[in-house]
This record gives sequence, C-alpha cells and structure tokens, in this order.
Amino acid sequence: MKRFLVVEDEEMSRTMLTDILSVYAPTDSAVNGEAGLRLFEQALSSGKPYSLVCVDLMMPVMNGLALVREIKKIEADNLSFGDGHTKVFVVTSNTCPWVKSELVLENLCDDYILKPYDRARIVTSLHFHYSEM
Repeated sequence: MKRFLVVEDEEMSRTMLTDILSVYAPTDSAVNGEAGLRLFEQALSSGKPYSLVCVDLMMPVMNGLALVREIKKIEADNLSFGDGHTKVFVVTSNTCPWVKSELVLENLCDDYILKPYDRARIVTSLHFHYSEM
C-alpha cells in the first residue's frame, strides 16, 4: 500500500500538496525536516514505510537536503527496502542550477518540481513514477 509524506514549512504549500496527494494515497505531513525524519522512521519501524516523500529544500530545524540524505542513509542501512526505494520529489522555489545538479548527480531525488506548481504538474509526476495510478 502506498503512503506519502509531505515535508514543508510553509502552511499553504503543505496543505495544497497534502490535498493533491491524499487523493492517491494516505498522506501525512510535517513542518520541518526533523519532524519529517521522525515520521519517516516511525513509518519504517511500523512496517508501513512511505513510498513517496515530497520535501521542500529551505526549512528551519533541518533543511530538505539534510532530510533527503538521512532518508537515503536509512534506506542503505535497511534491508527491508529490497530493490526499491522511497521516491523523493523535491518541491522548491530554488532555481539555482547547482542545487538541482547536486540532487540529480547524487541520485537524491526522483523529481525536481519548481514552485509555484499546480495540481497538474504534481499529478503528472505521480503518473510518471507510479504507472498504476
């Protein structure tokens, strides 16, 4: 069963993403990377890991890049993921090309979505990454 997590400090963006994604799977949300990491770890330990994490890059407490690196480290250390992995959509207003390059070159994200985004853009990404949707 698919489960999604939105990690976004801006309330309006967090609500919008959660509303869009919840049509396709149960969706939780967190206000920063640290809270998102706790939810990710709890979901994994309960045997119901998230299949997708949508994360903003610029957040207080723990930024999105640090969160994504932690998720990838947890996956590498955890055999229950098998051949799969948690898909990561970075959702950001950061248009700096080196940031996107770093994420792509280090294989840290499956999609890079620039704000402002709309429902169609998110749904297109979901359909691309989850053919059964």
